[in-house]
Amino acid sequence: MRGRYVSSVDSRDLSGQGVVVHIGLDDIDSHFGGCTTHLSYLIVKELLKTLNVEFIDYPNLIRLNPSIPFKTRGNGAVVLRLKTDKSSIKLLVKTLTDMTLKYISEYEVNVGSDPGVALVFGEVPKELSKLYMKALTDYVHRDYLLNILNRLDNVELPLGTSRGVIGALAAIGWPQGSDCTYELLAYRVLRDIGERCVDKTSVKYVDLKYSEYVFNNYDHENDILLITPHSNDPVLLGIRGEYPEVLTNYLNELRICEPISGYMIFRTNQGTDAHLILGSIDDVRPFRTLCLETTLRSKPKYLRGGHLIIKICDEPILYAVFYKESTLTSVISELGIDSKVVLCGSIKQWDNLTNVMNVEKVHIIELVRTYVHNPKCPRCGKRMKSAGVSKGFKCGKCGYRTTNLSKEVVKEVINVNKVYTVKPYRMKHLTKPLCRYGREKQCYYVRPSGDWII
Repeated sequence: MRGRYVSSVDSRDLSGQGVVVHIGLDDIDSHFGGCTTHLSYLIVKELLKTLNVEFIDYPNLIRLNPSIPFKTRGNGAVVLRLKTDKSSIKLLVKTLTDMTLKYISEYEVNVGSDPGVALVFGEVPKELSKLYMKALTDYVHRDYLLNILNRLDNVELPLGTSRGVIGALAAIGWPQGSDCTYELLAYRVLRDIGERCVDKTSVKYVDLKYSEYVFNNYDHENDILLITPHSNDPVLLGIRGEYPEVLTNYLNELRICEPISGYMIFRTNQGTDAHLILGSIDDVRPFRTLCLETTLRSKPKYLRGGHLIIKICDEPILYAVFYKESTLTSVISELGIDSKVVLCGSIKQWDNLTNVMNVEKVHIIELVRTYVHNPKCPRCGKRMKSAGVSKGFKCGKCGYRTTNLSKEVVKEVINVNKVYTVKPYRMKHLTKPLCRYGREKQCYYVRPSGDWII
């Protein structure tokens, strides 16, 4: 099931083998039905029909920093990696540009978006792998992008240096050898036709059947269907799993009560925790995503609405907040002072300019519970009782009294080493669900095979 992997091919001129082209697309979603993955599907269909191209990898669906405020839905970019002959390059660029501009016009994508298209010829520069990591975990300023572009000579930007180019180039820089998953995206025939018609019971049954190879398609604990989006876009459903073959089998066993215009399988960084890198307090700033290992110095406090907050650091001031909807509040409320944890999430800045981590994952290393007991009687060893306010303690067995003893504080340290995440229906695209722990794999370019596009 792991597929056939090929190494990346460098050099623009491959002595008759063709030219490798990496095409990045980003920020082509809109509130009127547009979707970057849908455009990429249409482009792939057109290229396969009209040009001499060979795809050297499944289309890549790359999720970037989920905490960026001006992101489009899911903050996802798409990369198409293919090989073609030199004589087809000009037509390839024209086809790509024309189809993108037509799509932007048809779906009014420019409203609230800044579409980006990028082409990289030959080997992917190391600078783009660095851009990927930054765009995955931080805010990328346009000047940062321009500085990179000034050092590269194998990049073409048909639509200019729009904001979307940042995501397009960052996605191209997704490093080989990274953990990966796959997603099959099926598209609707018509636009704006209301609720998606997918039989919930069939999804529940099929998901259990393939549970070893899929994730986040159905929240069985809360009985919630996860494969159908709620936004106004062309996607009918998305099935997430470990290998392409499983996804096509999964789709074929579903009961779907509306026509499908087609589907395409993407290789993705979804469900991998790629955005959660262990950092330090010095790495904290707004819009960053990271993990921090810390020892709790205070008990969590409840906020209005049932949310929990806890101070992580005094200098600089940093709080961690656990929203009630995250379902992590019950876990955090059990933690005592001196408990050791790793908190993972994104940094936001509240109105008072205080940095706050919105926590999406907790790794409890040590749980500390504190117990307070009355002292034992020094004469008979029995646990004493209070003799009254400011009157010390008395022994109920032998009658001994004293004002010189204090309550005993006992700390119990429990090695937990357990990870807790939000429930599947609250999970971000990038967050690794518990069922994927142990499924991690090193992924490389893999030539699409079978029914990867219909």
